[in-house]
Amino acid sequence: MLPQQLRSTSLQRLILRPSQKLVTVGIATPTTLNIRQHNPLSLRSLRSFRNFSIIPTKSYDFRSTSFLCKRLLATAPSNNNNNNNGFRTMAFYKFHDLNKDELPIFRQQLLQDLGKWGIVGRIYISTEGINAQLSCPEKHINSLRQYCHETLKPTVGELMDLNFGTEPEAGERAFRALHVRIRKQLVADGLDPASYDLKNRPSHLSPAKWHEKLSDYKQKHGKDPILIDMRNHYESEIGYFEGAIRPNVDTFRGSVKAMNEICKNVPKEQEIFMYCTGGIRCTKAGAILQSASKFQTVHLVEGGVTAYGRWIQDQKDKTSSLFRGKNFTFDKRLGEDITDEKLGKCHICGQACSRYQNCAHASCNLLMLCCSNCASQFLNTCGRMNCYDTVNDFKQKTSDNNYFKPDGPVMINGVRAFVKQGEQGEERIVIGKSGVKCEHQYNKRVRAIEVLGEPGDILKEWAKAGRELPPLNTTISTIPPS
Repeated sequence: MLPQQLRSTSLQRLILRPSQKLVTVGIATPTTLNIRQHNPLSLRSLRSFRNFSIIPTKSYDFRSTSFLCKRLLATAPSNNNNNNNGFRTMAFYKFHDLNKDELPIFRQQLLQDLGKWGIVGRIYISTEGINAQLSCPEKHINSLRQYCHETLKPTVGELMDLNFGTEPEAGERAFRALHVRIRKQLVADGLDPASYDLKNRPSHLSPAKWHEKLSDYKQKHGKDPILIDMRNHYESEIGYFEGAIRPNVDTFRGSVKAMNEICKNVPKEQEIFMYCTGGIRCTKAGAILQSASKFQTVHLVEGGVTAYGRWIQDQKDKTSSLFRGKNFTFDKRLGEDITDEKLGKCHICGQACSRYQNCAHASCNLLMLCCSNCASQFLNTCGRMNCYDTVNDFKQKTSDNNYFKPDGPVMINGVRAFVKQGEQGEERIVIGKSGVKCEHQYNKRVRAIEVLGEPGDILKEWAKAGRELPPLNTTISTIPPS
């Protein structure tokens, strides 16, 4: 339910404060948001502002107002949190039977309850349960814990503790807004749900016990353990547990298929070990192996690689880590360090690299490994000439990289800038035309080598075209190390 002050007859106007300037947005009817009719601002323009508050001048019936208005209210940062440098990133999940008809109400409850604390992130709910990745202001961590125990527990059952990222201190938020989405499944497996039982949970080992069992396994059993990485290929490209089988897949559906193939001829009494980022994929995959394939013992590390990395940080000998490299994350960070090793290669120049980025040309959006030098030189694009030229031309025609005006984004020949997840740092800006879809199919968008060729091939394309490589752009200063 919404606060009482937001429920009445009609909405007359909204006042937004971008950069301390008042902008009035008109409403055509109680049921339709028609921003363009009353103000040159469009909904896309409003979304470009990082920090704005929505102040209803009159109360209104939120249920009769359009979805767009609901979205504006849901994505606005909370007024009681003006510190963008005090967020902690965390996750939690729970498989628990939920009533399909009650999911919309549950969704609105989560948006309202978590939004008041300035929490941002992604939450998925389905008849299977809940899966959340959040950035919470540090000062509200205890409130969130209490909320999980007192409010969520009666709905979804006992939750795991908040699974914090490996960063030792609070930092910037990893998401721009709070989204709660209803899904058919929390993680899509491509199987008939009746073919397995999610209540047949695999063994959840603490990071310490996981480390101990894997370290001693070969000595005790005379052979290596069957250890399966249940993540996508681009995740394991920058980090993995030593000795793990790393399927070359793009989705969890592909991981499940690969898992079944790996275990096809394995005796049912043999222990199976598996891991993923936070545990949800392995919880489901382990239930599939135990209930559908009749394996007796499947182990996973509780809290996934994230929890193991946090445990390693607390150890005196951090070199003892069985996980090497970086843990990929599905937020603006695109990864958190477990060890200092760089296991990947920059897709442009080929140097050792563990830094992921999406191409800054909006219609490309290619996920790729890119070192800091190449990111600076090619303006955070994938390095292809069309992508670079589009972004460079726009930047050259804007003064001091000032892409946003008080009344909306700068538009040049239909090209504009968009803010991606997190804060409005240089590496989070993408440039392109509104409404243009990504040119790559999903499996291509996450397979840079199939689009760019081998590391170094892009540089050869520039030479073949008779073009000099771009100069190193020293104005981009917010790019994290590779």
